[in-house]
Amino acid sequence: MDEREALLALHLTGVIGPRRLKAAREVFPELSDVFGASEESLTRLPDWTFSCAQKVLAFKDPLQKVEVELEKAERAGATVLVERDAEFPKVFENLFDPPFVLWKAGNYLPEDKNSIAVIGCRRPSAYGKQAALRLSEDVAKAGYAVVSGLARGIDSLAHLGALRVPRGRTIAFLGSGLLNLYPPENQKLAQEITERGAIFSEYPLFAKPLALHFPQRNRLISGAAKGVLVVEAKKDSGSFITVDHAIEQGKPVFAVPGPITHTESEGTHALIQQGAKLVMGVEDIFHELNDMRAETVFKSGNARVSTAALLETLTEEEKKMLEKLTYTPLHVDILLRETGMALRRVNELLLALEMRGLVQQAPGHCYFKI
Repeated sequence: MDEREALLALHLTGVIGPRRLKAAREVFPELSDVFGASEESLTRLPDWTFSCAQKVLAFKDPLQKVEVELEKAERAGATVLVERDAEFPKVFENLFDPPFVLWKAGNYLPEDKNSIAVIGCRRPSAYGKQAALRLSEDVAKAGYAVVSGLARGIDSLAHLGALRVPRGRTIAFLGSGLLNLYPPENQKLAQEITERGAIFSEYPLFAKPLALHFPQRNRLISGAAKGVLVVEAKKDSGSFITVDHAIEQGKPVFAVPGPITHTESEGTHALIQQGAKLVMGVEDIFHELNDMRAETVFKSGNARVSTAALLETLTEEEKKMLEKLTYTPLHVDILLRETGMALRRVNELLLALEMRGLVQQAPGHCYFKI
């Protein structure tokens, strides 16, 4: 195996991360020699446990397994990148624990290094949804890419906000494999992202969305961005893991203030109290970054995507639902009767339209056009 194949093989064992790789390199200049080493020599490596050494040595036919993974990626239209590949994102070079293998769908451009991570809770309020869409849209208008995790809630809205801007770009990092997308309802959004950005995963194509993957993934979200914007978050939100990574990486943290009566605002208010930059508009972000060019581009008034252009992206079911809605709030029961659809499907369509900024929820399970 050459260096590239050995890196991928070690990653596919499932037990080798950046620290263990670094330890192995100090003893094995040819990484492929790791697979032929003795158990004793491997357990002497820093951070290498007995269990880790056993799993690596039990990984038989590593080259064949590498070839199978590369073939699967090619069939799926994905690319497997290892460190030192020309296409490997340079933004991760200075991380304390940089990734050494990434699976990619779509295209990552050199200018995508100018990006802002937009993150937050899974169940945002109506205010949080509006703020996430507006700020992400404005970040994209200024020529920056929007980075997030393709999760439910604020993450999805962040990607959608960027996609509402002509030529807006957005980058997603997953906590699962590219062919085991989580959450599954974001398949359509994922496809749109690959058309104007990229999706990355540090995990093999069919890796499950394990809980331990997401904190690890979060360091890449902050590492890929110039700063991290938290729109809404409770005090125990997972967003704080990304914030901690950002602070360790020397990245600025931004937070959107919210109503003091909303639990979704408790986390962002705590961040502001601890020194995060309060954001009322995208100008606050670029002023903090001292990026006058981005401020100028934003103020030049790049047009937001028109409603007509948005309508062209809707499915037939989404169009049918939008036709039934009015500018006066309608109860879900009326929409059920008018469309003849099941409640679950009606809720899915309403959420999709709401995330695109075409529909808003009113109290009492009511919805209206905006």
